[in-house]
Amino acid sequence: MRTQVKVFATTGSDHLAQQVEDRLRRHLASTDLDLGRGETIVRRFSNENLEVQVDNVRDHIAVVIHSQVPPVNEHLIELMALLDAINNAHPRTTFVAFPYMPYCRSDRKNRPRISVMGQRLPEILNRVLGVRRVLLVEPHDPHIKQYFVPTADEVPGVPLLVENIRARFATDWSPRDCVVIFADTGAARRFEEVPTALGLEPAYIHKVRLDHSESPTLKGVIGNVKGKRCLVVDDEILTGNTVLKDAELLKAEGAASVHMFAVHGIFADQRLSSAELMLKLADSAVDEFVVTDTVPVAEKARVGGPKFTVVPIAPLLADATRRMILGESLSELHRLQHPVLPSLD
Repeated sequence: MRTQVKVFATTGSDHLAQQVEDRLRRHLASTDLDLGRGETIVRRFSNENLEVQVDNVRDHIAVVIHSQVPPVNEHLIELMALLDAINNAHPRTTFVAFPYMPYCRSDRKNRPRISVMGQRLPEILNRVLGVRRVLLVEPHDPHIKQYFVPTADEVPGVPLLVENIRARFATDWSPRDCVVIFADTGAARRFEEVPTALGLEPAYIHKVRLDHSESPTLKGVIGNVKGKRCLVVDDEILTGNTVLKDAELLKAEGAASVHMFAVHGIFADQRLSSAELMLKLADSAVDEFVVTDTVPVAEKARVGGPKFTVVPIAPLLADATRRMILGESLSELHRLQHPVLPSLD
């Protein structure tokens, strides 16, 4: 008897889930697995409580895709209700994939008497909802995978950005005119292999964070950026305020252009509407923003205009999900030389 696999998603993550399902179906075509879309009904009652109902998943493999989508907390409760409904229907196993895990930045008790939801969420998923297989795409800090029991699987999104840069080398960019910029010591540690993989020299922005705000104090640039195309590599862009200051500093040091490459394009600022923020970024010293769509970003990119490029995450996520389902290693996806954009069309 063939094993059934169903792909579920919470509200707001369903478009990405459909893309993953389409690619996953082709990945699994030669196996003894039958893939289908998991149907859900989400009911919201007059008291603002919600209820989730799923179709039959008895003895199925259930794949649940959930990314951070506003309103974040409501969708997080929906995820918990969805997982509870799936558990109550007795699946064979459940995989949860977080393209961008909610509360991943709230992972340390670095001030007195604060919550640490980045740790509590894995505990809830593990102990209450019985989740045992979790996939994280480029978590804000790699140690967050250790809050899950067993340890969550992690796949990096940066190889997608490296492939995008290599494609530029084959067309209109010259490597000798480029330099990789690390915006802080964290990025330098996490992405230290990127300059070598691209055959480029690194440079560093020295900065000090005097408090717990999102805007550190810039101190200067270490390395040669004069006349260079500066490729800033990081895991995410939130408000964009830091990269705007970085770009101004790099331009003041003689940089020819500044290109921001980040896996997660959150693009959110409590002080501005979404459109105001995107227009502010478009009118900045940054010449280009390149992000993946681990969170829904296509509409924001359209508002921002030609400065914004979105690299699809679905091919990588589908490949990683296939490997998890089939019990194959994810290690190859960590190699910057790995062809992370498989040709399936």
